[in-house]
Amino acid sequence: MKEVMIDRQYDRIMAPLSVVLDCSSGKREVRVSDLSIGGCYVDSIAGVKAEEVVGIRLVLPRGRSEQVFGTVIYVHDGIGFGVQFNDMTREQRTVLEQLVLLNGGKI
Repeated sequence: MKEVMIDRQYDRIMAPLSVVLDCSSGKREVRVSDLSIGGCYVDSIAGVKAEEVVGIRLVLPRGRSEQVFGTVIYVHDGIGFGVQFNDMTREQRTVLEQLVLLNGGKI
């Protein structure tokens, strides 16, 4: 497997979170293994390609959720892929910030 080095603007938290992935191969529940304000790593064998735009529905406690969109930056076939979030609304960013803080991260 080729090692991908990415200069990250935001610190990531290591927190397994269940999310709903909406991509070219369909919609399914998957796990995000790390998350930041700028992106995440999705543990999934879903057939995605680099540069594909995907939707990720994040769920907060008390049932609140928000869908964010991002671009697949790299793919580890059969393991998962890295996503960089695209432009977000203030509401989407607020949900991401809350998830990061709830899981011990900092903004």
